[in-house]
Amino acid sequence: MSIERPFLFSREDELNNTMTDQIAPFWATRQQGQVIGQDGLRLKWCAFTKPEHTRAIVVVNGRIESVEKYQEVFFDLFQQGYDVYSCDHRGQGHSHRLVTGSDIGHVVEFEHYVDDLETFIDEVVTQKPHQQRMILAHSMGGAISTLYAARKPAAIDALVLSAPMFGINLSPLLQKAAKPLCRLLSEIHHPAGYAPGQVPYWLKPFKHNLLTSSHPRYQWFRDLYEDNSTLKVGGPSTQWIWQSLSACERALDAANIIDMPILLMQAARDEVVCNHAMFEFHRKRQAASLPIQFEIVADSRHELLFEKDPIRDAALSLCLKFFNDMDTTPLEQSA
Repeated sequence: MSIERPFLFSREDELNNTMTDQIAPFWATRQQGQVIGQDGLRLKWCAFTKPEHTRAIVVVNGRIESVEKYQEVFFDLFQQGYDVYSCDHRGQGHSHRLVTGSDIGHVVEFEHYVDDLETFIDEVVTQKPHQQRMILAHSMGGAISTLYAARKPAAIDALVLSAPMFGINLSPLLQKAAKPLCRLLSEIHHPAGYAPGQVPYWLKPFKHNLLTSSHPRYQWFRDLYEDNSTLKVGGPSTQWIWQSLSACERALDAANIIDMPILLMQAARDEVVCNHAMFEFHRKRQAASLPIQFEIVADSRHELLFEKDPIRDAALSLCLKFFNDMDTTPLEQSA
């Protein structure tokens, strides 16, 4: 795969200096507030806007993540002339937690994430007129955004999915057993118990991480969470597991009904989400003659937007070229 890189992004070997000299002052300029999601939960959001910007990117992050983790991503996107918006999901970041006194990753219904995204876009993002609004979604955010796009097809103009959670990386035996088993366990351990093998948040050493091969970016993220313990989210609940597996099935079913352009970026070395499910999503869109650009980013682990510079540059360049070109040239379907 040959990828043009006409864009300039921050560098990992200068990350600490860039964070201090450029990104921290940028972060301090953010607009922020809260919206009220399903069941009255408070959801924290942030935005970076400029009067002359005419296009917006809504960044929808993954499980355990927070808008604070995405400061470098927001900075790079904003420098390219986009307004940037993002919101902490229920149960993580600075949004309302669902289980008092626990860092468990929990949700009652996965569809509540989709409801929350709809509320955030309706109440915050649309308050400024834009010529185009796009979504850049990672992992769990990819499943949320796909279901949102199926629900609200006129609300956004394009969708970029970074290692989307269309399936969880489990063995074939566990794939079949996980959903009914976790549903049963969630009823036994009501309101929330950790899924089998899951534990509270812990500071996993870099050499054991499955997220990125960039040590500076991984260390920065872990230091951020150590400095602000309210950001920490531990393993998922049994309720989260079976709800998420059901949502993955619905997201795959939505592949052939979403008619907006989609860029799907797969991390070649992903051990967190199921890459096979992404191939299935791609095949379904091709069969329905719907616009899809599918790119496998070589050598990448799960977090494409937090990887080593060559990998991150490739992912961000694909994303920005897709957004920049989509209203000027027809989208070419990749094989």
